[in-house]
Amino acid sequence: MVPHDPERYSRQLLFWGEQTQRLIGKGALLIAGVGGLGATVSQILARAGVARLHLVDDGVVELSDLQRQSLYGECDLGRKKVMVAKERLRQINSAVEVVAHDYRIGGTGTLPEGIDGVADCLDNFAGRFALYRAVPEGRFFLHGGVQGNQGQVLTLIKGASRPLEEILAGCRQPEGIIPVTPGSVFVIAGLMAQELLENLAGTPKLLDRFLVVDLAAFTFSFLEV
Repeated sequence: MVPHDPERYSRQLLFWGEQTQRLIGKGALLIAGVGGLGATVSQILARAGVARLHLVDDGVVELSDLQRQSLYGECDLGRKKVMVAKERLRQINSAVEVVAHDYRIGGTGTLPEGIDGVADCLDNFAGRFALYRAVPEGRFFLHGGVQGNQGQVLTLIKGASRPLEEILAGCRQPEGIIPVTPGSVFVIAGLMAQELLENLAGTPKLLDRFLVVDLAAFTFSFLEV
């Protein structure tokens, strides 16, 4: 459990109280992908005091990543993302246990034991479906996606909610590089982090319903699944 530090967490304690902070302080989450969404999601979770973060990614930092991936800088080009992310998160909050897993979802790697839930910060449907299949029964699965100025967030409970592959049936992977703006990444990542904390507290707001965000029109809408 992350130590209950009233000074470090004073602002959020004023908002959600000590009981919620205790639940967050013993939570264990897996962040699948520490690119655009995952870099910011994991950073917010570390600042909030989540006890353990498992980071899964097999990529290296590239110049094009720096436009939207908040944990990396020019000094990190060519380095493994999970290793850089682990270093930065530990600098942010040394009380948080950060475990780096250098593999690709859907490959030979398996999910670690003892996790409360999973954050899907991936950018391809094959990886998302493989990740969902690997999630233990009863654990929560948070899906997030972004393209252009639009994004979406959804919470599912493995074994109780409709399967992800059924919900996203018919969705096709965009060809080529996915267009995305920095602002859309940070907005969706912030919403994902908030919903992950809500899940740890037992109060998910997006269980079995999409939050759909269109930043071009500044609209937020919900879609039941």
